[in-house]
Amino acid sequence: MTTAVPSDLPPAADLTPAGQIAKLRHGDPGERYYAAWWLGRMRIPEGIPALIEALADETDRTTQGGYPLRRNAARALGKVASPAGIPALKEALRCSDGQVVAAAAQALVEIALANNLDRDPRQAEELGVALLEGLRWVEQGLQTEAPAALEALIEALGQLQVAAALGQIRPYLEHPSIRLQCAAARACYRLTGDPTFVQPLLSVLSHPNIHLRRAALLDLGASGYLPAAQAMAAAAVEANIKLLALKQLVELNLRRGKEAGTDLHQVLRLIDELL
Repeated sequence: MTTAVPSDLPPAADLTPAGQIAKLRHGDPGERYYAAWWLGRMRIPEGIPALIEALADETDRTTQGGYPLRRNAARALGKVASPAGIPALKEALRCSDGQVVAAAAQALVEIALANNLDRDPRQAEELGVALLEGLRWVEQGLQTEAPAALEALIEALGQLQVAAALGQIRPYLEHPSIRLQCAAARACYRLTGDPTFVQPLLSVLSHPNIHLRRAALLDLGASGYLPAAQAMAAAAVEANIKLLALKQLVELNLRRGKEAGTDLHQVLRLIDELL
């Protein structure tokens, strides 16, 4: 998920934590949007209270019902990666803007992984319950950007390995949206370790739509399924995206504590060949 950066940057004198916190609280919409991005990009913990306030902002709203400032505030809290942002991000999972829900789900994962909360049974269960409730909330009929929210929530449940979510995620393997099929396949593999769930992702690598090929490639990287490495390296996708996906494949397996055996060495060799 990418964040647009306003082209009219503030004066250099404003590029301090105190200056950007003030802009976030009292600036015009463009200044506030940029300030939220900057505080996240620079990982400024002092900005957390202002970012939490921005996550409940009602003033910056599009005609379609979106909340641009809230989206950036959620992303920024994920980048800062402090558990202090968790309660507000959980609340944001029930926002009427699906892009805010998606950003909040992704931010919760970033915070959990940065602080090893996924390895704490109590913390992991609390996050899992919140994400599952968020998924049910979106399924009830969210009108604004619902597909983005569904995709992010399914991915988050897989990343945090919320076993209780398997039954709710599996139906998305048959969803009309290929993106949601891919998200579900990736999550189901993370939850079960069953390689049959990876096959849909491998099939999408040959899809005529390059955007779907890119998405499947990144989902394979996030799945941690090492036998997919050769197919990932051979996919008709830009080399920089292949590198990103293969590096994610390596990092995920190292995080799991997998030793650098033959499979990992093969992925590293494929990365070297792409450089």
